[in-house]
Amino acid sequence: MAVDRPRLPEASLAGWEETETTESRPFDARVVSVHAHTAVYDDTRLREQIADATGVDGQWRFFVAARLALEPRTAPSGPLTRLVADRAHAGFADRLAERGLTDVRERDTTTRQVDGCEARVGRFTAVYDAGPVSVRTTARVAVRPDGDSYLLAGGAYPATVRDGDPDTARAVGSLLDSDRFDTEQRELVATVE
Repeated sequence: MAVDRPRLPEASLAGWEETETTESRPFDARVVSVHAHTAVYDDTRLREQIADATGVDGQWRFFVAARLALEPRTAPSGPLTRLVADRAHAGFADRLAERGLTDVRERDTTTRQVDGCEARVGRFTAVYDAGPVSVRTTARVAVRPDGDSYLLAGGAYPATVRDGDPDTARAVGSLLDSDRFDTEQRELVATVE
């Protein structure tokens, strides 16, 4: 089943590089199958800043956007939205682990208005080990109806240095701005269409 690619305004992606795009069938429920078209973006500015300051390279901050289509085509409903969001949140936690994050924990799930639609938002914490330093990471994923499909948007960013080599930890810590990262993540989530 072909699924339209999620769209983000070009201006929102300044400093981000698309690193992956996939089409997949992330899960099958008894009544529907979910097909996804997913794009993943890496914050190249932060990556380069940390590499220049420390020599350590890694995917410190990323953003993901996906369109989820149901087969058979089914109009979103409250119960269906909960099912899709719950499965998408579990899949997102798995993807965090696949990207090398450890101690992934879903902290809470809330319902929020995102771009005029009610979205189910999951907030996660994790640890990213980048060799000589590890950081506490905050991740968030939102799932909301969009016509006869769903949009998934979210990502992860380094919040604070956890431990590591003192000089590297200081250098990395000086480049982290979790408040700004959080604000930018929320803005990106709202721009996905």
